[in-house]
Amino acid sequence: MTTSPAELHPCVAHRGWSGGAPENTLAAFKLAMTEPAVYWIELDVHLSRDEVPVVIHDGTLNRTTNAKGRVRDLTAAELAKLDAGSWFHQVYAGEPVPTLEQVLYLTAGRCRLNIEMKEGTPDADRFAHRVASLLRAYRREHDTVITSFEPLYLKAVKRHAPEIRTGLITDKRPTSLIATLKSLEASVLSIAFGHVGPSLLKETEAARIQVMAWTPNHPRDLARLAAMPQPFQICTNYPDRWLAAVQKGSFTP
Repeated sequence: MTTSPAELHPCVAHRGWSGGAPENTLAAFKLAMTEPAVYWIELDVHLSRDEVPVVIHDGTLNRTTNAKGRVRDLTAAELAKLDAGSWFHQVYAGEPVPTLEQVLYLTAGRCRLNIEMKEGTPDADRFAHRVASLLRAYRREHDTVITSFEPLYLKAVKRHAPEIRTGLITDKRPTSLIATLKSLEASVLSIAFGHVGPSLLKETEAARIQVMAWTPNHPRDLARLAAMPQPFQICTNYPDRWLAAVQKGSFTP
């Protein structure tokens, strides 16, 4: 049986369909799920002041909301009252900062999740416990991967929920990368797409490590990745461009 390009290189919608809606909002996640070929959504999580996992990329509110200051200084209820959509387009005015629980409810049975635990929470165990407990409550342990740049977070996840898959995020490719992944019990490598090539994919395949390439958005980069014969995920802001790449195999500049 021949594997289709879409199956070979599954699309992960980066912060939702963030090229078409404000990143890390319910609007972006809903938009991503309108494309039947998108099976994965990537999102970012911090803890609020009341220790609720909330979905936002930055540790501060300045870039993507109408407020300033640190995410961890506000409660989840206070964050829900902010405008996290107007910066993108006025049509999304009033889009709130969602909780992870809202996203789990929205995507249940519809889409798998790649949850990045963002740096900034000093208590790794508490952070891991809050996230893992929600995944268990919604029975999402087996269709979710938790990723982070911070190895301490990944170790904490494995202490609290060894059944949940974890992945290390990196924008480098040191010679010790596979050994590091093994030491963390991580089965996923989330790596900047410029490092993805035959030699890396050969190494990760031998080690049974799944690869996700982030974040190619230019049509030429997507086309190059989609043409590779080895399986790996492509995490992009533009699932439509990904779909064109895997369907046609090339783009017209």
